[in-house]
Amino acid sequence: MTLPLATTLLPYLEQAELSQVSMIAALTQGLSNQNYYVRGVHPSRLSDSEWVLRINSWASSQICNRDHEVLNWQLASRVNLAPELVYISPDKQFYLSEFFAQNQENGWSELISANGSHPITRLQVKWPGAEELLLNLLNGLKQLPAPQNVMGVDEQWQVYQLRLAKMQQQLNALDEKSQTVERWLDLYGQLLAESHLIDEMLAVLSNCLVNLQFSHRDLNPYNVLVVDDKLKCIDFEYACSSHPLCDLASVIASHSLSSQQRRWLIANYLKDHPNLNQQADKAVPAAVDLYWVFALCWALQMAFDSMIANGKLNEKGLSQSREYLSYALQYRDLIVCRF
Repeated sequence: MTLPLATTLLPYLEQAELSQVSMIAALTQGLSNQNYYVRGVHPSRLSDSEWVLRINSWASSQICNRDHEVLNWQLASRVNLAPELVYISPDKQFYLSEFFAQNQENGWSELISANGSHPITRLQVKWPGAEELLLNLLNGLKQLPAPQNVMGVDEQWQVYQLRLAKMQQQLNALDEKSQTVERWLDLYGQLLAESHLIDEMLAVLSNCLVNLQFSHRDLNPYNVLVVDDKLKCIDFEYACSSHPLCDLASVIASHSLSSQQRRWLIANYLKDHPNLNQQADKAVPAAVDLYWVFALCWALQMAFDSMIANGKLNEKGLSQSREYLSYALQYRDLIVCRF
């Protein structure tokens, strides 16, 4: 481990009661929070073990309730669908959890993709049986108790609208607008101009809903681990009681599955689903589109929080802001029913 990294992380390690630390390394996955691999001894284990130290970013904490995140993570962990949390700082600034090594040559993250809701013709199967593993994960999550924090897709869109409108006002009030600010305003304007299409997506999802359920809401391959031929998930920042199609949509949108795998997964997830009616199969495209709409909203919020501090442009955060805006552009282009 590098001396600067060990020195920087020492206060976190001491507070989490990690001792005899023999290795620290940065983990690259994640668009906002900082994740580190740590090998050391913790009171929850009898011997030297491997851990993930996650330091939560300020920007993501603005749009995430950390108390809810922890509760929902623990719900999934109790039924072995997520790593165990062994330390949570009192201010929820950082966590320590189990580390599960992944196959670097054939890791689940290789399935990362970006799919719109339009039909695809893809014959290649990158991971045979991936659809069955994903179905087991989806079914396990839907059987969890519905979280106390409720955020249906209609409510989520309303929250995003309010936040983004306030951000637009702050940016418009700036005396001088940089190219990055103009880019943000343009992307938000495009989103706002197509709000009637988003209302149509929401109506389609409403028509197939019976009950809300536990929803992770971001089951992209980077948030899925393969452990003993089963899947576990991480990153519960946005988990809540929400629409039953949210998790299916995130999988379809972000996984490189063949057309056959997609069809099989959709059909078997919807079969006899207690929280959906017979209109659900027709609503899957709208759910995928909405996944990318919400991803665009997320990227705009993260870009704003990176470049604005105390009502003024944060020069240090402009580079990161531009990165989030590049993601926003990608997400915009994936919304098929649009724009």
